[in-house]
Amino acid sequence: MRPYSKSQVILHWVVALLVAAQILFHDSIKEAWHAFRKGQVVAFDPLVAAHVFGGIAILLLVLWRIAIRTRQGTVAPVAGTSPRMAQLTHLGHLALYAALALAALSGLATWFGGVAIAAEVHEWMEPAILILVGGHTAAALYHQFWLKDGLLRRMSLGG
Repeated sequence: MRPYSKSQVILHWVVALLVAAQILFHDSIKEAWHAFRKGQVVAFDPLVAAHVFGGIAILLLVLWRIAIRTRQGTVAPVAGTSPRMAQLTHLGHLALYAALALAALSGLATWFGGVAIAAEVHEWMEPAILILVGGHTAAALYHQFWLKDGLLRRMSLGG
C-alpha cells in the first residue's frame, strides 16, 4: 500500500495545528469584529492578526493539498475496507476540505469586505469543522485500535 507523500503528511499536521489554534484562540477576533460592528475603534491585537493570517494559511495549504491529491491521486484504502466505507472516507475528506475553505473564504469576506452574511456562515463553520474533525479522528482511532490495520502509520513521516 502506497503511503501518503511526505508533503501530504506535513500539510495534514500543519493544517491540523492551525485549525486547532484558530478554534482555541478565536475570542480576540470575535471581540474585534463585534467592536467594529458597533463602530468602535479596534486596536491592533496580534491574536487578531494571527487569526486572519492563520485562516489565509489554512486556505492556501488546503488548496495545495487538493492540488497534490489531484496530481498524485488518492491513496488506496487500507486492506479490507468496503467500497461503501471507502466512499464515505472520500466524502468525509471532501467535506472537511470544503468546510475549511468555506471558513477561510467567509472569514476573509467578513473581515475585509464587511459582508454580514459571511460572518454568519463563518460562525456556522466552527461547529461543522469540529464535527468533521471529530469524525475524522474517531475513524482514524477506530482503524488504529479496533481494526488494527495500521492506518495511522500512513499519516506519519515514517510512513
